[in-house]
Amino acid sequence: MKIVGQKDVKLDKAFMEEVAKRSGENVFLCYQCRKCASGCPSRMFMDSTPTELMRYVQLGMVDEAMKTNTIWYCLSCQTCSARCPQDIDIAHVVDTIRILVQEKGIKADTKNMRLFNRLWMNILKYAGRMYELALTGMLNVFTGRPFKDMSLGIKMMRKGKLKLLPSIRKPFAMMKMFSRAKRLKK
Repeated sequence: MKIVGQKDVKLDKAFMEEVAKRSGENVFLCYQCRKCASGCPSRMFMDSTPTELMRYVQLGMVDEAMKTNTIWYCLSCQTCSARCPQDIDIAHVVDTIRILVQEKGIKADTKNMRLFNRLWMNILKYAGRMYELALTGMLNVFTGRPFKDMSLGIKMMRKGKLKLLPSIRKPFAMMKMFSRAKRLKK
């Protein structure tokens, strides 16, 4: 977790109240247990954890909350919300901040996020579910850092947390769903 040092931090009480009001969530119930962060499948790509984002909101740290890439890398998979012992819908809080950022016209550096989303959707389309090793590997290769997470990946494989080969479930059903969605888009 990042510690706010001696830099000037803009605290905005109106921001924390607006996020709480628009999301319908009491963000002050979060006691920073980090269960949301430990279950987040896209955490490795974020510059702040969901836990840190919740703290930014609690403290009214508007710049940190609105400029973190966490709100853009969030997949809205609801894992953080499901794991929260306080039953806070963290994914909805993230969506609320994302909407506020768009309303304020704040621009994000989306180059790697677009790549991330394209890779995510292609893996989902062909494997029928997420395959973290392929996502991380391809993202690192395409961003010019092919060995970035290699030591972590090896440790995770040894512990059985990361599979070398994907578990493919009904790939043709997913491909069919994607082609239907593409036709509807036209």
